[in-house]
Amino acid sequence: MSEFEKPVELQANASGQARVYQAGRDLYVHDSGSPIVPPVVIPLSGLGPGVSDFVGRNVEIDEVLARLASSSSGATVVLSGLGGIGKTALATRVARIAAERGIFPGGVVSIDLRGYDAEPASWVYPHQIYGPTLRALGVDEIDPAPENHGPQFHSELGRLAKANLPVLLLLDNVRDPDQVLTVIPSSGVHRVIVTSRNAIAPLLPGSDSLRLDVLPSDDAVDLIEVRSRRRLTQSDAKDLANICDRLPLALSIVGSILASDPDLSARELTQELLDESERLAGLQHEDVAVRAAFQRSYARLTDFNARAFRFLSLNPGSDISVDSAALLLDVQSLAVKRVLRGLLNCHLIESGHASGRWVMHDLVRLYAAEQAERFDSSEARHAAQVRLLDYLARRSSCASEWINKQPITRPPEGFSSRAAAMDWFAAEASNLVAGVRVSVDLEEHGITADLTVSVVGYLTNVADYPSCLSVLFAGIEAGQKSGNQLSVAAAYNNLGIVYTSMRDFRESVRWLNKAVALFRAVGDRDEEVRSLINLSGSLRMLLGVEASMEPLSRAMQLSGESGGSAGFALTNLGISLRESGRFREAEAVLRKALDVHVRNGARNAEASTLTHLGTTLLQAFKQGQPTQHLEESMRYLSAAISAYRDVKDRSGEGMALVNYGNVVLLVSGAQKALEIYGTALQIFRDTKDHHGQGLATGAIGMALLTSGDGDSARPCLVEALQLLGSFHEPDKKKLLEGALESLG
Repeated sequence: MSEFEKPVELQANASGQARVYQAGRDLYVHDSGSPIVPPVVIPLSGLGPGVSDFVGRNVEIDEVLARLASSSSGATVVLSGLGGIGKTALATRVARIAAERGIFPGGVVSIDLRGYDAEPASWVYPHQIYGPTLRALGVDEIDPAPENHGPQFHSELGRLAKANLPVLLLLDNVRDPDQVLTVIPSSGVHRVIVTSRNAIAPLLPGSDSLRLDVLPSDDAVDLIEVRSRRRLTQSDAKDLANICDRLPLALSIVGSILASDPDLSARELTQELLDESERLAGLQHEDVAVRAAFQRSYARLTDFNARAFRFLSLNPGSDISVDSAALLLDVQSLAVKRVLRGLLNCHLIESGHASGRWVMHDLVRLYAAEQAERFDSSEARHAAQVRLLDYLARRSSCASEWINKQPITRPPEGFSSRAAAMDWFAAEASNLVAGVRVSVDLEEHGITADLTVSVVGYLTNVADYPSCLSVLFAGIEAGQKSGNQLSVAAAYNNLGIVYTSMRDFRESVRWLNKAVALFRAVGDRDEEVRSLINLSGSLRMLLGVEASMEPLSRAMQLSGESGGSAGFALTNLGISLRESGRFREAEAVLRKALDVHVRNGARNAEASTLTHLGTTLLQAFKQGQPTQHLEESMRYLSAAISAYRDVKDRSGEGMALVNYGNVVLLVSGAQKALEIYGTALQIFRDTKDHHGQGLATGAIGMALLTSGDGDSARPCLVEALQLLGSFHEPDKKKLLEGALESLG
């Protein structure tokens, strides 16, 4: 018997301070004399599967029912998760379905143990459960002595087990294993569902655990519509679901708000909730509130864990590593790992998508931020953010060096390989992008400049152009505020590169001209050269080869053959020569450029040059050059694909694949080429690159036409022309239109 099951002797002459609560014939008082609230015990047998506003969770329902039916599973299933995630609703749904199907003829009983009520006097323990549960199971004669209720309860369960009448107990809102340990039946015939915000399954013998996540997008939309009793447009419903981060409690609340106010539209409600500082206040309807659900979990934390929980909200992005958490808290990583495990067990954070990373639900983060503003000084919060942002900027600078050169020195924040650097970028990208905005707001302009310059190369490679623009305009803002003209010029140059990648060449030329002028004004010759080279490339694609030669000539005069930008200038010269049809000269210049890039360890530039060299040799073969050009072309393009994969340049990889497919089409035929084009097309779809999709789809159409499958080729050619419609591709469009005309 646990300490919470000690029987209390009632004196007939109870004083005025000893208040007695009577539930049926069971009398309970606290030792302190305060009343004990009776447990809510509900027999679910015969009530049916429940109300019709339950939405989704079909996979989880089937899984719990399967575990309850399996003899190999534990007798107890623990449903755990964040407050408001829908544990009680799911458990009740499962219990009612089980009752309706007659799986538990001995009875199905739901008991709320109120383990997360703010007042400890409300928490329910075994001695309060036995009598009411016996009545719910149909027992009329209850032993008058409270100390006998436990033995009678287990005796009744034993009798039902012998009669092959299994019972299902739903023990809801359990915070402490002591609330249920002596209630769980000893017979393997019976089953128990426990719901908890804590990871208590390991403390309950013979139990399995199922952690609940937020609802899938479609179910989240359905739940809003069911609760609001309205049909909403998909766009409005998804926006509202996303702003709730698909938390069932929040979804139910916004649905109820819409149901109670017929004049309020879903779009208007979304606008009300856009302001993060007011979102939790808006997620309340009558006496149901998201903030209150989180408060019940937060109130149980130790002081150290509570401080850690608050400071985790200062992380700029959506997830956090152990190292970053240690910097925020200014403690050793071992202590951080322990506190993160503690918060995980309380479901205030969840494991991230990669090992060693952690995620906080958006609404939980807002609640943690509220508590941080309430309890932690602005100075302490500022210092924590600067520690983290400074670290991220240093790491990002080290990682970015691997994109276009191999670092000469390896600082403590450095990386052992290019793969490690690119993996780090992939994991931290959201934090780096958000960190730029945070550093601007904190007026930490040096950190802003370092983050902006270092992260843009990676973001461009993965074709995340919206983030690129966001980061660069923030960088310009910070540079102008701090008077750092070099930082502003670097952002101009990178904007030009990004707009070139987006194939908005007019915008690219505009920003690159500004970069050239500003670098010249501040006297940075090397960066002026780089901007001139970039300007040459944009002008070539906008106006043709002739327009590109003047800035390229200026760049080569300024840098000379041994300058740091010589390889980039040579690559651009080789491209211009190739587009002028001077293939032999282009080949010689591109080989020279390739040697420079390999010597400098500039892997991204190497990949680009390999692609152009392979393409040059392919075009030379088509103009009657020897067959060996075709074999060399295939070898260079294959090497380009590998190099692009090394630096995680998805757009570059896709373009190299298209060109590689063009060679394969000539060497091995349409079938093999179609597989390669298909891989490229998927990359362009993943990166939402319509221009790349147009090129790949057009290549597929031409390959199908070549193989004699005109019926399959036609829709591909039409789609390719549509995708390329807004892009400056006159030669490609003319080729596709001619192919369609040939089909009649």
